[in-house]
Amino acid sequence: MAIILFFTLILLCILTFISIEDWKTMLISENKLIIFAISGFIYLTFLGLLNEKVNSIDLIVNNIFSTIIIFIIMYSISHISYKVIGINSLGIGDIKISSISTIWLGIELSLLSIGISFFLSAIYSLYGKLSKSFTPFQQYPFAPFLSIGIFCSWIIDKIQAFKSL
Repeated sequence: MAIILFFTLILLCILTFISIEDWKTMLISENKLIIFAISGFIYLTFLGLLNEKVNSIDLIVNNIFSTIIIFIIMYSISHISYKVIGINSLGIGDIKISSISTIWLGIELSLLSIGISFFLSAIYSLYGKLSKSFTPFQQYPFAPFLSIGIFCSWIIDKIQAFKSL
């Protein structure tokens, strides 16, 4: 229980710092992404050490494979939108955050987090268009929406885990 709370706080801090940086600069530093990834691997290692039913190596290999899948999906979305409308709808930092979140969440919860992120971003975009505060095809930081989606998926997973105890 304490270890889950500890990693929840770490995840929240990392996502908050990434979101603030993206909101201010529309960029995400590689150092923050590396910390995000390394802390995810540390979490998986602890998960394996504390639970005899979980093999850390299998979990890490599976999540790395899932990371590649999410990267390809998100990069494809970015590439297709660039070809269709001529604007990068997703930056490489957003793609990397989505991919790295798979280390923490696994592929199912990562897909859920991406869905939550796109939904929240659509609401924000719609509000911006209705209030006429956005120009057509205006870009805005997506990492805060990804962070909310990742953290919501993390909490949903932990709630389900505690219910099953």
